[in-house]
Amino acid sequence: ILVEYDDVEWQRREWLSPHRDAVFSFFLIERGLYWAERPDPKHASLIPIDHHNHANNNHHQHRINGKPLRGATAVADTVAWPALTFYPLVARAELHEDAMPIEFMQDRKLDFVDYSKLKPFTQDWELTKGTMPWGNAVRRWAEMQDGQRILLTTPSVLVGFRVEVYRAEGTTQWYTAVIVGYNESTKDLTVTDDTVLEDHNEDPTLVQMRLIGDGVVESIMRGEVVGMTPRRSRSSTALTHALVVVSEIQFRSIIKRSTWFMMGKYRKW
Repeated sequence: ILVEYDDVEWQRREWLSPHRDAVFSFFLIERGLYWAERPDPKHASLIPIDHHNHANNNHHQHRINGKPLRGATAVADTVAWPALTFYPLVARAELHEDAMPIEFMQDRKLDFVDYSKLKPFTQDWELTKGTMPWGNAVRRWAEMQDGQRILLTTPSVLVGFRVEVYRAEGTTQWYTAVIVGYNESTKDLTVTDDTVLEDHNEDPTLVQMRLIGDGVVESIMRGEVVGMTPRRSRSSTALTHALVVVSEIQFRSIIKRSTWFMMGKYRKW
């Protein structure tokens, strides 16, 4: 697996073989988004939910699965916060159920908790549109997940859309392109590179790709008609519109990586 490390220049990426030679005791990848309790990182900027509800006569309460985001039983200086959970790709030792890793959104603080006590971040997306400090981070994560699901499950509908494609080799990290075709037999997408105007066949299950354009992923998920921007080209060829209807999409693990939790010589806890 070709990985990049958090807070390290991308040029220092490297190929790893998690299953080989017992290099890693644990190698975990993203599982999903959940609510977890944490110490309130900014007491001054986070209004306690109980106070907010009281001030507004209990209207428009922020809730998790029907329960207040912060209730009377919560510790006074803690707050519910979205966090990523993980599942083991490699586990050569026992993972204790009450000490599983989570990574909080926005500041990426790590903690270890019992997953059975967490609540899924479902039906709470309206909260990301408010002033919550983690709102932007959650929206970016959700958009990336949705974009990857579309690329993996319904790639044929993306002909005409612009993408960024990750370079496994070369002096640049990404290149931009237009999807010009899809091969049902090989499952490859044919893309035209903006820079050299050459076609490449890319497999979205092996190479990370991401859709370009503000609101494009959300529009596709809603099945709307999306206007596509033509690639930069020496020709005057224009792209047409496409009506994209996306069926139910299943969760998948990210190919390149969002965050890799590694135990062994690469990371110490």
